[in-house]
Amino acid sequence: MGKQYKESVAPEARNSAATIVFTGIICLAVGVGVGYYFGKSVGFSPTPAAAPFSSQTQTPVMDPAVFLQDEASFKSILRSNPKDLNALIRLGNLYYDNKKYREAVEYYGKALEIDPNNVDVRTDRGSCYWSLGQADEAIGEFQKSLQVNPSHGLTLYNLGIVYLHGKNDMEGARKAWQKLLASNPDFPDRSRIQEMMTSLASSDANSTMGSEPTGQSKPGSSSMEDLFRRMKK
Repeated sequence: MGKQYKESVAPEARNSAATIVFTGIICLAVGVGVGYYFGKSVGFSPTPAAAPFSSQTQTPVMDPAVFLQDEASFKSILRSNPKDLNALIRLGNLYYDNKKYREAVEYYGKALEIDPNNVDVRTDRGSCYWSLGQADEAIGEFQKSLQVNPSHGLTLYNLGIVYLHGKNDMEGARKAWQKLLASNPDFPDRSRIQEMMTSLASSDANSTMGSEPTGQSKPGSSSMEDLFRRMKK
């Protein structure tokens, strides 16, 4: 499962022609939000990462007025009840979808203080860390998620992405994706993951064949660059 509580807080309607235009904007935003929700709910929404696999299916940043109204609504709820788990998660999601990742980290963290075993929220928090360029923090969140649910598909996928793109750790990525495929036979886009693993194996073989007997492979070497080029295709 992906993010929870994705529905937006609808602003109040205006009158006359402005009402029609504004309502159209809201309907479009809701439609996009619903599509995003179901994209997340099937369990395949890659975290933002480097290069070809950097982004999940992104929700367009909403109209600033709608964002501010939604933000104010959730914060109003939290002023009355700072421990409202639903509001904390929804506010975190709002920030996440609008690429305000530091704020999302904060409110996901507050939600996890109440519900520390919420794998979806923790995985999304790890995704935020990755978007902020904090690979180690992202891996830490993903590993905590896997302590609760060792076969959580999205977490394993994202862990592989961060190992590969954030740490140049092809073996770590391979292990994460092997476990993903073994424990999630119905995971969407299995063929894409298998292609990535094939590219990892091919890159590993090329690196071994081309290396000098006394040399050491270096992060960011030509084999890694070749891998990224193949994975872009």
